[in-house]
Amino acid sequence: MFRIVLMLFLLIDLTLANSLVERGKIALERKKYEDAALLFDRAIKLEPNNAEAYLNRGNVFYYQGEFERSEKDYFKAIELGGKTALAYFNLGNLYEKFGDLQKALEHHTKAIETDPKYTDSYINRGLIYSNIGKNEEAINDYTQALKINQNLSLAYNNRGNIYSELKIYDKALSDLNQAIKIAPSFTIAYRNRGEIYRKMGEYDKALKDYDKAVKLVPSFTVVYCNRAQIYIDMGKKEKALRDYERVISYDHDKECAYLGRANFYKTLGEYQNAADDYAKLIKIRGEKASSNLYTNLAFSLDKLNRYEEAIKVYEKALEAEGNETTLIYYNIAVAYGKMNDYKKAISFYDKLIEEDALNVQGYFNRGFAYWTFDDFPHAIADFTKAIELDPNYLSAYINRGGVYFQAGEPKKASQDAKKACELGDCRSLEYLKNRGALVE
Repeated sequence: MFRIVLMLFLLIDLTLANSLVERGKIALERKKYEDAALLFDRAIKLEPNNAEAYLNRGNVFYYQGEFERSEKDYFKAIELGGKTALAYFNLGNLYEKFGDLQKALEHHTKAIETDPKYTDSYINRGLIYSNIGKNEEAINDYTQALKINQNLSLAYNNRGNIYSELKIYDKALSDLNQAIKIAPSFTIAYRNRGEIYRKMGEYDKALKDYDKAVKLVPSFTVVYCNRAQIYIDMGKKEKALRDYERVISYDHDKECAYLGRANFYKTLGEYQNAADDYAKLIKIRGEKASSNLYTNLAFSLDKLNRYEEAIKVYEKALEAEGNETTLIYYNIAVAYGKMNDYKKAISFYDKLIEEDALNVQGYFNRGFAYWTFDDFPHAIADFTKAIELDPNYLSAYINRGGVYFQAGEPKKASQDAKKACELGDCRSLEYLKNRGALVE
């Protein structure tokens, strides 16, 4: 009798535990994470071997950003043998979130080993392979997933994207067409197919796909940026600017609009507008603003003759991640030159040449800066170095000839003038002739 009553209580506990799990799953779907966690806790207390409760509580912890607790629950679910492939899949996603791609790959592989038909892990493993440049492995995973299930629109979409990157556009279009056929409302697929058409120069088809994407999801801001680029390529300035304005009107994802519009303004020579947009984007990105952004802002300020401001921004570019030091040194030196501060210009050409001893323009410009001080030896040395690096550097011959003439060396000046004439510019030669200083 005691055994029967005990069994009855165990069955009641198990039934109640399963009920709590189901209620917890509903709360999880509704993103009521605290409620879901309490329900899974109660289920585990009633039934300590309830693998599904651990698995779902792990999901709660994942969404709450408590990754270590999430990891622990997933492993407990695996230990208890419940939905093992799904648990490995979740661990793969967890490690990818951590940035540990090797572990992510290992656990998606374990999910596939546990269940060779587990297509979700093929797709997610394929995406990781794609992101780390292993395109062949990624294509193989997507292909295997499609062998298991021919109706996986995401697998077609992702494989099509890889083919697009590889410029195998016929296969890319075939996959994107199939993705859209399976899922006619697959917004990202329309966007991706539009990108392929844009790369192929088929702008009308690209625009049609972009239009469809934003019709399905009006807040899909990146599509407006893509469409704006098409309009730019087609010379439709107002339509491009209108699309950028649409993106900026949203409270999110404004970066592509500010960047695209700033670059567009720069190509149009509208440097004030370009500077404004680069500055806004830098403010949005804060500490994550790239050196390239600062460089573009500084370039625009330079074009507006705001040299001191430009130099300050270039200095920020030097501090930012991913800086191209030699280019920035060069631009700062040029800006100082425009301000007639040739001593500071020379100091930055020094830094440039220290990092890039083969920079022809650096030697040439520094030579010109020395010439402004009548420092003939240094000027001649720099022009000579520029000529050594580029024996056909016309301007270097002309300028070195000018320095030689001022330094009282008409023979060398004449030699440089003759060489410049051979290269297509005889003005120095005529000048020396008119002055009676040409040495034959």
